[in-house]
Amino acid sequence: MGLAIDKPDLTRQSDVDLVRLCLGGDKSAFAELVRRHGNLLRTHIRRMGAQGADADDMAQEAFMSAYEHLSEFRFDGAFVGWLKRIASRRYLKKARANQKYLLTDDMSPFEPEPAANEGEFRAHNLDAALNRLKPVERLCVTLNFSGDLSHQEIADELKLPLGTVKSHIKRAMDQLKTILNAKSAPALETGT
Repeated sequence: MGLAIDKPDLTRQSDVDLVRLCLGGDKSAFAELVRRHGNLLRTHIRRMGAQGADADDMAQEAFMSAYEHLSEFRFDGAFVGWLKRIASRRYLKKARANQKYLLTDDMSPFEPEPAANEGEFRAHNLDAALNRLKPVERLCVTLNFSGDLSHQEIADELKLPLGTVKSHIKRAMDQLKTILNAKSAPALETGT
């Protein structure tokens, strides 16, 4: 009779421990990472501008890429941050290849889809507020706050001047404060 080895309860493991288990060959550890961070990753991609099924596909592609390159995770930051960077870059790659997603620095007036009661519109959540921004502003602010990219990293990824990226983020933050009626909410600070 062989000795039975108990597997650790994966739901109680940290992301770092799960990555280490996965690097040791435990595929169920990566399945736990997917379960744990799947919704967050899809939300991040949708906030950048991807629509429904595209966001789901991009999240799945990001997880597959993360799995294939797991040995490159340096353990110097949060796993979910590393995962969001992979997803952000996959989104940008797809956006550049497919004109379905707008990445231009178009300064013409942007008219979001009208709300049911346009005169009384007030967003009750961040996603609704983000949908009111110009696509490039939405992308810059999402990459900065959710994707944890610096202004310079965003400029490099989008091939835009640094000052333009900073302007997009500033305008987006001002609009989000207005849309969300931020007078009663804590002040939002822009990242660097």
